[in-house]
Amino acid sequence: MSIDSFEKISDEKKATIIQSGIAEFSKKSYMDASTDEITKNCGISKGLLFHYFGNKKNFYLYCLELALKRLLTDVPKSDQSDFYGIIFSHADEKFKLCEKYPSEMHLVNMAAREMSVKVLNEKNELIVRYMIRNHEKSQQIMEKAITALELKDINTEKLKDAITIYLGAILNKYLERYKETPELFFERSAEIKTEIKEYLDFMLNGVVKEGVSV
Repeated sequence: MSIDSFEKISDEKKATIIQSGIAEFSKKSYMDASTDEITKNCGISKGLLFHYFGNKKNFYLYCLELALKRLLTDVPKSDQSDFYGIIFSHADEKFKLCEKYPSEMHLVNMAAREMSVKVLNEKNELIVRYMIRNHEKSQQIMEKAITALELKDINTEKLKDAITIYLGAILNKYLERYKETPELFFERSAEIKTEIKEYLDFMLNGVVKEGVSV
């Protein structure tokens, strides 16, 4: 394997090779993805691809990590000052990234369900590492959003955790619904955000009549 050699080729050629890999891995499982198809589409020999990356597994992990970097990159700080404005402006920036990198979105979606033992441990480690980083950023956004609320005398740390867990469960509902057609998730983002607001309203405003014990 000679990643250094790969990094020295032209940016245009690197982009062509990587996008060919991302396109193939985004449509097929690891085992079904073809390096012959990848090399044919980017105009290099399989020998050269393996010279750069050693084997199919290393190339797959390289493509997956690049996809995660593109999708989980830092987004511009919001200038919104209200709770929903802060949360949804951050979500909108994430939507824009997924619209900008649709093949990367499909690759990460495929990787989340990839069960081949040949890559299972390494791809899980990659995904977890980036999800932890993303969670830390999300917590910062949530903390800013919560400061915009007029709160009762409560533990704000527990509230932040509660809303984060609750919002995560809501998002998982939609991700599960659209796992086979993730592009629809983004096409229907306005409708989904309206529903998410309704769910969050239940939590923030309560559903039990005042004065009624539960």
